[in-house]
Amino acid sequence: MQGAAWPSSVRAASNNLHLDLLLDNQLGSGGEGAVFRTRYGGLAVKLCVPDGSSRDRMAELFARLRWLPLDGIPLCRPLEQLAPPHVGYVMELLEDMVPLRELCDPPQQDEDAWYLGGGGLRRRLVLLARCAGVLATLHDRGIVYSDVSPGNVLVSADLGYDEVRLIDADNLQTESSTAARRLGTPFYTAPELLRGQSGNTVFSDVYSFAVLAYVVLTMNHPLIGDYVNEGEVELEDDAQRGLVPWIDHSTDDRNRTRFGYPADRVLTRRLRDLFRRTFEEGMTDPWARPGAGEWAAALHAAADRCLVCPCGQSFLAAHPTCPWCRATRPPALTVTVLEQLPRLGEGTPPLLPQDDLTLVLQAHRPLLVTNRTAVRHAEDPTVALLRLEWDGGADVRVRNCGRSMVRRVPPQGGNGLQLIPGSATVEHLRAPWWIHFDTELRPHRILVLQSVGAPDAR
Repeated sequence: MQGAAWPSSVRAASNNLHLDLLLDNQLGSGGEGAVFRTRYGGLAVKLCVPDGSSRDRMAELFARLRWLPLDGIPLCRPLEQLAPPHVGYVMELLEDMVPLRELCDPPQQDEDAWYLGGGGLRRRLVLLARCAGVLATLHDRGIVYSDVSPGNVLVSADLGYDEVRLIDADNLQTESSTAARRLGTPFYTAPELLRGQSGNTVFSDVYSFAVLAYVVLTMNHPLIGDYVNEGEVELEDDAQRGLVPWIDHSTDDRNRTRFGYPADRVLTRRLRDLFRRTFEEGMTDPWARPGAGEWAAALHAAADRCLVCPCGQSFLAAHPTCPWCRATRPPALTVTVLEQLPRLGEGTPPLLPQDDLTLVLQAHRPLLVTNRTAVRHAEDPTVALLRLEWDGGADVRVRNCGRSMVRRVPPQGGNGLQLIPGSATVEHLRAPWWIHFDTELRPHRILVLQSVGAPDAR
């Protein structure tokens, strides 16, 4: 169905509310329909291509949404069906959000400025980490999203925010069989779906997410290198089915690309390994692919290791110079995390390093330490507990912005200084000190500030 064939207005089934569609402001589209903004603030409309079963599928969707466990999922929820003759539904929509597609289509020229205009590397990592976290929550509840693609993920339009929401709730289903209806977007669909070997699963979801993440971070599709671009059209189908090596294959370099950003510029070693597992072993063995939770952790860890250059770009702290302007890496403090385990007998409580939670603190750029870093299995990992500000010299200002007391303790132990919520103190780097997020009697995490240097980019 072409854009010109879409109606300019529709009507809600229950209350006769007429909604004018903004046909030139399409949020997303696929083989089954398209999503449009409306002139009625806070609402969007999903229009389905009508066929003999589309109305029955719509009724089944609303029945399914009543029992799927979707509490707390950032999803643009369907509110009600459309009145005949149109098939689809009205959904809630935050007006200050745009499709992630806007970070997937670089211009022919001035790619660096375009990349920075979307928030740079760090913001891309955070948005993708949040998207992976949403998928992980769905998968933990036995729900498959089924069509992870640039048009189905909405992100904050304002660069100062990093909220993520999924649209197209009719994609949601429990794990399907090979006989079920298979959903997907071209070039984002898992190879087992293209081969007809499987229906949509959590494994096909994470494959599609890996493609999306690679496109957003490197400005390249992982399967479309120079060999595919310059070859016969059929090579695109072969690449999507896993018959051609991906562009960063560890042993086969025939499909490398000269476009976009090289992987080592924008990816940590840990992320490169997750992509390798997805696009090498994972092309034929879906079980070999990293899960959404593993993606979320690795992306958050990479974002936490980013520094901001005076040129405006953010880059991984393992680089000695900014990959964009070649300026020397700005000074930074490494903030490591330890896990204090229960005391065994009369000895010292064991401490377990949490290397994947390492942060970097840059001079005059406040760092918020959230639940995700400080508390294991936090109910809301985005809540800020601590604010750190380094003056570039010997002093770090520490403010407790959470709701519980934290303790500033010397490495040798003791009660130390207690910081109640809302209070602050200035600490000196010359005197070693640790921040404890609970009492000595219970397992908890500890922050340790180290001397200037770059964290290992794993």
